[in-house]
Amino acid sequence: MSSIQEHEQRQAPPAVLTIAGSDSGGGAGIQADLKTFMAHETYGLSVITAITAQNTQEVHSSTRVPPDMVSQQLDTVMADIDVRAAKLGMLVDAQIIEAVAESWIRATKSSLSPPPLVIDPVMVATSGERLLDENAMDALRDKLLPLAMVVTPNLREAEAILEMTPGAIDSINAMEKAAVEISKRFDIPFTIVKGGHLDKAATPDGMVDVVYELDTGEIRHIASPRIDSRNTHGTGCTLSAAIAANLAKGANRLDTVQRGIRYVNEAIQAAYTIGKGAGPVNHAYALGTIAIVQPTLQNPHPFTKYLKMHTDGLWEQYIHHPFVAKAAMGTMDKDVFVRYLKQDYLYLKHYARANALAAFKSDSLGEVSDMVEAMQTCVRESELHVEMCAQWGVTREEIENTKENWSSVAYTRYIIDRGMSGDVLELLVAMYPCLLGYGEAALVAAGLEERREEDNPYWQWVSAYAGAEFQSAVAKGRRMIERLVQKESVGGARLARLVATFNETVRLEISFWSTALEASTME
Repeated sequence: MSSIQEHEQRQAPPAVLTIAGSDSGGGAGIQADLKTFMAHETYGLSVITAITAQNTQEVHSSTRVPPDMVSQQLDTVMADIDVRAAKLGMLVDAQIIEAVAESWIRATKSSLSPPPLVIDPVMVATSGERLLDENAMDALRDKLLPLAMVVTPNLREAEAILEMTPGAIDSINAMEKAAVEISKRFDIPFTIVKGGHLDKAATPDGMVDVVYELDTGEIRHIASPRIDSRNTHGTGCTLSAAIAANLAKGANRLDTVQRGIRYVNEAIQAAYTIGKGAGPVNHAYALGTIAIVQPTLQNPHPFTKYLKMHTDGLWEQYIHHPFVAKAAMGTMDKDVFVRYLKQDYLYLKHYARANALAAFKSDSLGEVSDMVEAMQTCVRESELHVEMCAQWGVTREEIENTKENWSSVAYTRYIIDRGMSGDVLELLVAMYPCLLGYGEAALVAAGLEERREEDNPYWQWVSAYAGAEFQSAVAKGRRMIERLVQKESVGGARLARLVATFNETVRLEISFWSTALEASTME
């Protein structure tokens, strides 16, 4: 299969739809929802209900999208794309609410399992101003709320839904009663009454959101640290979008609620200041744990590229090492090269042992088979060393009895230690500079203008590593490492540890060649 076909057959992430208004300041509405969807590795779709001119300080003006255009957006998206979940935000007025409800019912009526709908009932501004008139409130109650799987009102919105006096929900107990009544009245499986506006005296130890599950009748309190920050614009949009994204990925409903609340709290903690007023949360903070992108045609080996980029120049020093250049040009002292061959023969025995350890730590027979093949490659590689040494009268017995020098001991034991203390991926990363670096360094050497192929006693060594057999082994090892990294979605502290391991073995490789060039090396 070609790389283009593999690219085209890659499984798409689940699609999540937001039906809401646009925030030109980027902190709430459609913009916040799409950022949240991407942070949760889902594919975001949008139906825009209103366009606002706003920043972190004010909403300057707002223009609603005509209801028929809202319907057309929704109908068109649902007709083509497999939407796995949706969230509703700012719906402006009764006509748009009715248009959304009718289009949603029309699009999902033939489905045995309609996508879950999360409703963030945007109806009361932070200032307390009502954003929906009573006709719109009636439409919301009658047309939309009964369609919801999850509804996420804050205190003022819960009061409006239940036609209560503003300020009536002033305690955890009142939040519980409101959550129960909303779920039962509108047959909503999960109601989350958000406690962000509750007086601090009622929850002195932090924030509390109340979750009611209709099927079980259970009431849960989800506590979060209270963050003293002005960068909280769009938290309601972000929560409902996070819940929808997790639902689309197949998480159970309670988990989606807990994950969504945690995501918002951590996004507030990671926020940076944008503008002069109430800034946004940091929707992308979670992306910092997903540093390795998926392979593309332009970047087929993203983990390998990332590792080399984070060696602070060591990788270039390694593959352009004077040892390899001298071998390619035939200018190396014979005793230096023989000393290297004997030490590298000993190194290859330990490298073969490391492959055996990788086989032991592998999860599949396919990986075990790959490790066995890598061990056999080490054996064939060592025979090249024996063959070349024989040209200078050095026997296999003499090679076997060579004392291992300090650079080889440091290098090989470090690799074994990484394998014993870590998992198979960390071991393979520790071994990777040898495999990848020899392949690249040999190609660099083979491309030197000053290279000398004829009458060069070291050219056999260069050509072996630049040849098809070894380059095929490099490609196979690279595929294995890239596959394991993608399977795990490596990032965060785990990625930092792998980079540190790779850097250390690159340094040890440089030291190994440098030691070979030192005539005073003691064996």
